Amino acid sequence: MALHYDVVVIGSGPAGERGATQAAFFGKKVALVEKEAVPGGACANTGTIPSKALRETALAIQQARSRDAHGIELRLSGTVTIPELMGRRGLVTAREHSRIRNHLNSFGVETFRGTASFVDPHQIQVTIPDGSTQLVSADTVLLATGTRPFHPANIAFDHARIYDSDSILMMNAVPRSLAILGGGVAGCEYASIFAALGVHVTLVDSKERLLTFLDAEVSRALQDLLALAGVELYQENRALKLEAGDKDVLVTLNDGSRLVCEKVLVASGRIGNVEELKLEAAGLQANERGLLKVNQNYQTAVPHIYAAGDVVGFPGLAATAMEQARVAMTHAAGHSYKQKMTDLLPVGIYTIPEVSSVGETEESLQAKGVPYVVGRARLVDNARANLIGEAVGFLKLIASPKDQALLGVHCIGPNASELVHLGTAVIALGGDLHYFISAVFNYPTLGEAYKYAAYDALDQLKAIPSGVQVGPRAVEKAG
Repeated sequence: MALHYDVVVIGSGPAGERGATQAAFFGKKVALVEKEAVPGGACANTGTIPSKALRETALAIQQARSRDAHGIELRLSGTVTIPELMGRRGLVTAREHSRIRNHLNSFGVETFRGTASFVDPHQIQVTIPDGSTQLVSADTVLLATGTRPFHPANIAFDHARIYDSDSILMMNAVPRSLAILGGGVAGCEYASIFAALGVHVTLVDSKERLLTFLDAEVSRALQDLLALAGVELYQENRALKLEAGDKDVLVTLNDGSRLVCEKVLVASGRIGNVEELKLEAAGLQANERGLLKVNQNYQTAVPHIYAAGDVVGFPGLAATAMEQARVAMTHAAGHSYKQKMTDLLPVGIYTIPEVSSVGETEESLQAKGVPYVVGRARLVDNARANLIGEAVGFLKLIASPKDQALLGVHCIGPNASELVHLGTAVIALGGDLHYFISAVFNYPTLGEAYKYAAYDALDQLKAIPSGVQVGPRAVEKAG
């Protein structure tokens, strides 16, 4: 017999966990199905936390080299493996598993270990690892199955010389050289991490500049810093063929270039985990990348079936996945609270140095014909950045020349993903540049860069002659 629930959630990553507990908070009887032995999805187990653990080690090595601490020398063993370099990954993931289980239990969410597939739009069969099955039915379903690395058909992934963004974290030794195919978020993060570990990195990207969704100035600054770190960039290029030998891989690019490297990371984006769901039985169909189309409430084409997280596509961030699921389950429960996602979605990219952004970019304002002024603070002038050995990058504020309202914040430098939150709050609360002028910042801190970026923006405004019509280009030139 089918066990009936108000809500069945499939997947226990950031979207699944928060969706389940949000529905339970509203008094719903909730079941969560997870096919893996541990909860947390790619965020906790194969992607976000493991890769950031590796980044922390690489960053520590880079900082040790740049702090000029006499008598201290940090070297990597020639036999160290990538898992060994992840440091506290095991501790962090174990605590995440425990936290997620406790969180679900505290809200009374029932969990099933198994693979879920639709029987019809309201019934789901759970195939348990021992081969037995359990039928469950639900008034509402939330799909939060996440994604996995996409494998182009013309590339043979042997996970010995040619890796994807999951398998590379199991590499048995730090390679001498690494070619990364794809300049998206994962490609850029791994390029900077391996360069900091002393690997010769080649980054191949099909676009004119990296991460085109970023403010162009920040994107180009990242390119410059990667090049300074020794990363060799091949832009507006694609890999046509990979030929793996006994010790190296030959990569042929579409411009005729040939690269020889010890290992290759193919970072060609991700594909939705939907094959086992039997979506057709529910009246649904995913696109060619396994992604589901949803409306502003995160409903699919079948109104009682919602989807959230990576499986709905861009931006594919853990932070947005959590909020998407909360919005979805609030709508399903018929509550007016949290009916839509905020428009202010901070983006954090964990390259070395970090990149983070929120709000309008120069390009978005130019496209709208909206005037703006820019203020910048170089982190080479920031005492804290110099103390930690990461005096690179800048904080950039974009504001309205009319009332100095803050419109966008963009940062490349140490702890940028933390630094951006102050700007996010000021924008959300309708604040302006004068908040930073009047605020008192601890010294030395990275945060005080806001004050000097605000001063710089106001100085740019003074340079505009009185009575001159201010437009995007005029303000940009005045800056």
